[in-house]
Amino acid sequence: MFRNKYLYNAAARCGALVFTLAASLAIAEVVRVDVSTRTDVLEGRSHGEAGVYEWLQGRAHFTLDPLNSRNDSVVDLKLAPRNAQGLVEFSADVSILRPKIAARANGVVIVDVVNRGRPTILEYLNRGNRAAAAGSEAFIGDDFLLRQGVTLVWLGWQQDLPPQVSNAPGTLRLAGPVVPGVSGRVYGEFSVASRVMDVSLGDRTSIPYAVADPQDAANTLAISPSRREQPRVIPREHWSFARLRDGKPIADPTRVQVEGGFVPGAIYQFAYGAKNPQVAGLGMAGVRDLAAWLRHDAAALVHATHVYAFGISQSGRFLRQFLYEGFNADTAGRQVFDGMMVHIAGGARRGFNERFAQPSRTTGSRVFPFTDIEQNDPETGESGGLLARATQAKVVPKILYTSSSWEYWGSGASTIHTTLAGGDMRIPDSSRVYLFAGTQHVPARLPLREVAARRGQLPHNPLDYRPALRALYVALDQWVRNGTEPPPSRHPTVAGRSLVHRTALNLAGLRGIHVPQGAQPVFRLDFGEKMPGVPGIVPPKVGKPHVVLLPQLDNDGNELPGIRMPALAVPLATHSGWNLRSPAIGAPHELVQLTGGMRAFARTREERTAGGDPRPSVTERYASREAYLQRVAYEANALVEQRLLLKEDLPQIAADAAALWDYVMQGGKTARP
Repeated sequence: MFRNKYLYNAAARCGALVFTLAASLAIAEVVRVDVSTRTDVLEGRSHGEAGVYEWLQGRAHFTLDPLNSRNDSVVDLKLAPRNAQGLVEFSADVSILRPKIAARANGVVIVDVVNRGRPTILEYLNRGNRAAAAGSEAFIGDDFLLRQGVTLVWLGWQQDLPPQVSNAPGTLRLAGPVVPGVSGRVYGEFSVASRVMDVSLGDRTSIPYAVADPQDAANTLAISPSRREQPRVIPREHWSFARLRDGKPIADPTRVQVEGGFVPGAIYQFAYGAKNPQVAGLGMAGVRDLAAWLRHDAAALVHATHVYAFGISQSGRFLRQFLYEGFNADTAGRQVFDGMMVHIAGGARRGFNERFAQPSRTTGSRVFPFTDIEQNDPETGESGGLLARATQAKVVPKILYTSSSWEYWGSGASTIHTTLAGGDMRIPDSSRVYLFAGTQHVPARLPLREVAARRGQLPHNPLDYRPALRALYVALDQWVRNGTEPPPSRHPTVAGRSLVHRTALNLAGLRGIHVPQGAQPVFRLDFGEKMPGVPGIVPPKVGKPHVVLLPQLDNDGNELPGIRMPALAVPLATHSGWNLRSPAIGAPHELVQLTGGMRAFARTREERTAGGDPRPSVTERYASREAYLQRVAYEANALVEQRLLLKEDLPQIAADAAALWDYVMQGGKTARP
């Protein structure tokens, strides 16, 4: 076993008082990194000019000074227990994938902000399979990042991962202090797909805070049939904090049960009192300080000339909050990340640095401000912008915001580039915004599973945006390292009439199926915070909804604006970012979370006529499979010219298109309304 400790100048605090301020600012927040294992990747296989890679795994140990004003953003840090030096201690799992010969590294370090403790970048940029064994060829994927000499770094930042998640191989978590004696309220939402009798107050990826006093009259449980309707409080005598065993409730401060069971599809909202919150913001401080250590400390495990952050979904929301809270300046005021890829986060943030934060939940995460540039909300009097603090500190990174269509329907993505009045918002020169048209949150894979009887009214959407994401990474890297501007933003606009209200959507291609009433609403929320991150109103007071707009559709029901992947530009189906719930799981008017749909075209004119489908059939559009693939190749090459695809990915694009053709023409299932 390889073990190494890097010790830093903590003793500097014992020096002359005249140097106290300088020492406080200069001292590394990473105290040491214990490396427990060091393994050659794929048994020493060479990855181009970068050569052999090695995987280091261990634990990073941190301290934070509550008296350093640059740590003021960490909620409850001043209340946390301190060591003899007056510092708050915490530690986190760390994993580093680097060229074994340091001289072969290209100087770029990507901090892949883990999603619920698991790495994501290998799946999204390297064609890896996160379900495979950690370190295996399937898990690593292809050589896209490795042959460039990139170093990948992962750090656990979430404290509330349950054992079934945190004990899984490759999972990283943080261990930090709680704030003893502090009380507050916790709230959240859940929905079930079948009539169950009791439900955890957490979810499958988080440990819930226990109810402090199950008999407290202030604890509430409410129900709503739709996100557009106000919840109705369930009388206290009809539910309790308990699990049901043999038909009898057994007291459990981490579960809730209701008489008769929970209604499938209904939205339940709970709120209760709890004690001893974790200092959740240590996760953001840890990511900040590890990146600063890699960038500035000569004794660090990796020498970085440029540091990027990559985050998807939950970890994308994390990065939006990271920017908003001012964490892109380290404790010495230096810039942390040069570039960021913020993927499928929509207009959400929050949940990572509040008292009783629940990072795995999205409840209440879609909050003002949404845009990089500051706005004022006349309804509430609030002002703000995601980049306000970074701009003031002169540490603004280059940012690529990328969204699937789901984020426009389910996560208010239009708010990141529109004014509060519903007009187009200027995007700063340091940012780009892209929509991957006609895609769902995470692409499905062929062959599609039949889900109509289980979750959605449509099969899942297999349109894969990841080749474009790879090209955009190359664009970000060139932007940071040599100043080459990335492709212009590609998103729907109000001025271009490609971003519209639900009532203005072209529904011609969606005849015969149920269409959502609109995007999930994004309401103004009043948390009653007299101190940042310490809610005084739980659940928050709900105000007027924000304007949420949607990408316009063509006559096939496919989205017009954004980056149209070749399989959408040369379609065999309608690809949607939304999917309504199957009646079998309740609430068929509501969206299946994070899921899009595919409705294949009829194969022939006769099949189309018999089914009453207004969309031209496959054989009416294309003379043959070969003719179809030629058109796909033409569209793919056009995207290469626009730097939105890489030439090396053209064979994969062609193979995916051929597989989709075969699936559709061999009678792949289409959904019924």
